[in-house]
Amino acid sequence: MKSLFLGLILIMVSLSCKDTPQVQKSTHKKVRDTVKRLTNEQRILEKTYKKQISANGDTLLAYIPQDSVKVFFTRYAKENLETKVRLLTSYGTIEMELFTETPLYRASFVYLVKNNYFDGTYIYRVVQGFIIQAGNSDETLPSLKRASAGNYKLAPHFLPGVQHERGSLSSAKRWIDNPQNWHDPFDFFITLSKSPHLDKEHTIFGKVTKGMEIADQIARLPADESDWPKEDIFIEMEVFE
Repeated sequence: MKSLFLGLILIMVSLSCKDTPQVQKSTHKKVRDTVKRLTNEQRILEKTYKKQISANGDTLLAYIPQDSVKVFFTRYAKENLETKVRLLTSYGTIEMELFTETPLYRASFVYLVKNNYFDGTYIYRVVQGFIIQAGNSDETLPSLKRASAGNYKLAPHFLPGVQHERGSLSSAKRWIDNPQNWHDPFDFFITLSKSPHLDKEHTIFGKVTKGMEIADQIARLPADESDWPKEDIFIEMEVFE
């Protein structure tokens, strides 16, 4: 009788520790439903996006796969609403306003400014009465930062009725081997005069609100045959309200 009682107890414990087929089926269904609820956006955002460190200990940019650019910066735009940035040089400060109508460009630019990509790069092209161009450098660190971010590109976004005027802020691009017309978010220029030949070729994503006289002064500096100023014009950038 005692052994029978112990047997019944063991059976009850066994049943309590192992789900019935119906319970297991229900659990599996919940897991499947949870997986289905993961949106494509969430799957993409799980890829990496962790900051990297160079061999010398420099903080690099988070990796952003090209197929994730739109999702990543759509989310970033919602969390980072700034529209004003300053470009600081030894000649003075240029203030710019970013267009909300080009949200990926605004978000990308704010991202790069906040993550110090532009700090220590140059104004590397100057053409009096035409443009100053910035974001490049012959130093190693900016190249490492570009590579760490996947050297991502942005699709063109031309706003109706928005043209290259004095003070337009635009994204540069490669003119050779670029059938998709990708724009380079790491490289930008400011126009010093009306430049209709650039319309529908370069995305305008902002405008200068203060400091055009600084841009004019820099554009008058002596330059070599490739328009690179003979004096290194280092820049820093910051967002402000």
